[in-house]
Formats: sequence, structure tokens, C-alpha cells
Amino acid sequence: MQQDVRAAARAALAAVPINVGFVRAVLDGTAAGEVWCDRVHAPRAFHVVHPYGMSLVWGDAVDDAFAEVIAHLRARDAGEWLQVDPRWLELDWDQALGAVPFDTIDKASSAATARHTRVNFTFDADAFRARRTSLEPPEPWRARTATADDYAIAGSVVPAGFWPDAPSFLAHGGGAVLEDAGDVGAIAFASFRWDDNVEIGIETLPAFRRRSLGSAVAAAYVDTVVAAGLTPVWSCREDNVGSYRLAESVAFAPTARVPYYHVPVRR
Repeated sequence: MQQDVRAAARAALAAVPINVGFVRAVLDGTAAGEVWCDRVHAPRAFHVVHPYGMSLVWGDAVDDAFAEVIAHLRARDAGEWLQVDPRWLELDWDQALGAVPFDTIDKASSAATARHTRVNFTFDADAFRARRTSLEPPEPWRARTATADDYAIAGSVVPAGFWPDAPSFLAHGGGAVLEDAGDVGAIAFASFRWDDNVEIGIETLPAFRRRSLGSAVAAAYVDTVVAAGLTPVWSCREDNVGSYRLAESVAFAPTARVPYYHVPVRR
């Protein structure tokens, strides 16, 4: 029965007009995660949570299942970063979730659900080619292909957060690394892979930030993705200024903005 639910969820997901790589990872089995629907027979709404903490509510009749969806979300005690199918944004999610703009929350309190904005970007291949020579690594850094040893690199946005093991990481897109005398300064990698799309994750190690390593390693990995005939994808919170500017530096243009709810852990 679980396979039937996943098949229905995948079919409904095709109509969602935002990046859905993390959802496909769970539904396709390349990542663990939680899958919920409002009812097993003819489900109207789905909710998937990726192990990294991102989640999505979607479906062909979320309005009809809104009460069930909210009851399900309120019953969860785990924190998550929640997106909603843009087709159903007219529903009163702020009221139902008790959400307020993130910049109005007392930073000493984590009890409120904070509403951020998540931005989807589209890659501009012509713009990338035009600026590619300006994105070379600064001396003495060199770009190389990621290996199994890079799977467990330290950081918050790293392959181990998205793939169950090093072979899976390498089989689904791998990554690029900037290295100097054995020191890894930055990594760009496939955080999600679905159909012909590769969503890029990136981490610059704290000791090597503010050296233009992020744009250089991103460009190196974009080269790999494009050479494979795939489409590079980028998404981030709008208030993540570093990631937003980095995306623009390697020729990604913002094309969609949707609410992004940080739901706190409830104890």
C-alpha cells in the first residue's frame, strides 16, 4: 500500500511548479524520510519530510483536505522547513500555523513558526559562458573532482546531509572540490538529482571564507553538470544573502519566491 501512496504522490508532484528535488529523493528512495497523505484511497494532499529537515505539502485538492493537513502538521513534534504547493497559497497558512515574519521574532525565543521566503533560481547558460573566465579559483587553489573521502567533509551543507553513503553520493552526481596542499577549502555537490536536474549544495569551510572560493567551486561543478547534459538547479532562503549572491555570481537568476516556514521543535 505504501508503494501505491508513493506512486500517487509522485504523480501529483508533477504539477507542482517549484523545485521538488528533495521530495523526489524521498519518494524515489535515494533518501530516507517521512511520507504522509490525508487518506490512502484517492488522497487529496501529501506531506514529505526529507532527513535534512525540508518538507513540502502538495496535492490536487489540498483545499478540501486543509483541516486534515493542519491537524497532521500540528501533531508533529519535529522541527522542519516547510514549503507549500504554490497552487494553494491562497489558503490561510499563516493563521493555521501561527506563523509570523522571521524578522519580527524575538531571537531569544524559538516557540513561534517563522515565515521566510524560499527562492528558486534558473540557470542562464549564455551568461555563465560569458563570465566563466572570471570564476577561476584564486591561487594557489585548484579544482578537482570530489571523491569518496569528501563525503564526510565537515560542515552544515555537505554530502553526508543528503546521501546515505559515499557510493550513493558519487553515483548521483558527486561534486567538485577546491584544494590547496591537501586542505579542502570548499565543495559544490549534487544535493538532489531528479530526471535531468541537479540541485547544487555548497559549503565553504569557515577557515577559508571570504576568498572567492564559493563562486569558483560552484562554477567548476556547473561545468561538470552541463557537460553531462544536465540542468543545474539552485534554491535558497531569500535572507541567506551569501547563497543568494553566490547564485547570481554563477549566472542563476531568481524566478520564483514562495513562503518557507521554519516550524520549531515542539516538546
